[in-house]
Amino acid sequence: MAHLRRAPGLSMLISRVGVSLVLCGALALAACSGGGTSSGTGGSSTSGNAPTATAQGTPAPTATIALQQITVAYCEHLLPLATANQIIPSSAPATSISQGNPNDAESGACNYVVSPSQFLLIIYFIPYHGPDPIPQSDLQSVLSQAAGHNMTIDTATTVSGIGDQAAYVDATGSSNGTALTIHIFYVLEGSFIFDCFTASFLSPVQATQSQLQQCATTVDTNLRA
Repeated sequence: MAHLRRAPGLSMLISRVGVSLVLCGALALAACSGGGTSSGTGGSSTSGNAPTATAQGTPAPTATIALQQITVAYCEHLLPLATANQIIPSSAPATSISQGNPNDAESGACNYVVSPSQFLLIIYFIPYHGPDPIPQSDLQSVLSQAAGHNMTIDTATTVSGIGDQAAYVDATGSSNGTALTIHIFYVLEGSFIFDCFTASFLSPVQATQSQLQQCATTVDTNLRA
């Protein structure tokens, strides 16, 4: 996953993230392409309820952000380091923030660094050009694709009152014999999607839905500040 800054010992971790990032990035990619990226093989079943695309009542002010402007200083504005450590308490707290840039120059990430191979939290930003809100059919397609990549959806819960659309997803699976667990809270804000997530092979602790929702709410509020 290219939005992580490469460091010694990270190559294997990055290859594993590439599998589980289906949940993180495919929400945008599927909608942008009007029906999803190429589906994976396999037949892992999904459990829980798929998020529903429910339009909000009176829309909040539109968040504006130029994704290429994501810097360490801007990450600190969106979610201060101290706040991240308060939201997700850990015996190994984050000590710094690094900027992450995937191959798409319009995207970016805020990495809350514990060590060269561990991140308390990652906030990922993805350009979005699809329908708003994302249709339920696309969401279900993404969940199905994720299950096809050796991932099983354990929880998928729509949350109202944050951005144009928001949902929490957790999934479990394996890659090369290693068990994976990822927890993601994503928010659609018009022209982009952002998400707060933790992963079992990257994070010292797995954040709960409540913690990731608090992260997303803080970021969404500070996007407007």
